[in-house]
Amino acid sequence: MNRPTRRDQLIAATAFVFVPTAAHAYIDPGSAGFIITSVLGFLAAGGYIVRGYWGRLKRRVFRSDRKTVADGDGSDSTDAHPDDGSAQG
Repeated sequence: MNRPTRRDQLIAATAFVFVPTAAHAYIDPGSAGFIITSVLGFLAAGGYIVRGYWGRLKRRVFRSDRKTVADGDGSDSTDAHPDDGSAQG
């Protein structure tokens, strides 16, 4: 007797999932509202997470640009201005 191959197993699993069977179930309107609220909550949470990572990425990119510019021209934004009396001379 031959063993079923992966292809045969995949076809059997697909047929099992997509062949309709009689389902004697009832979904009330409250369940639909719960599902919609859950989906909207997941979308909002995903947007909040993306916003946080986007902010970190922006800070990292712009901070590295600022360091490169400061290292390249010899000036730094933290240097004291010579007219404010805090510069040593």
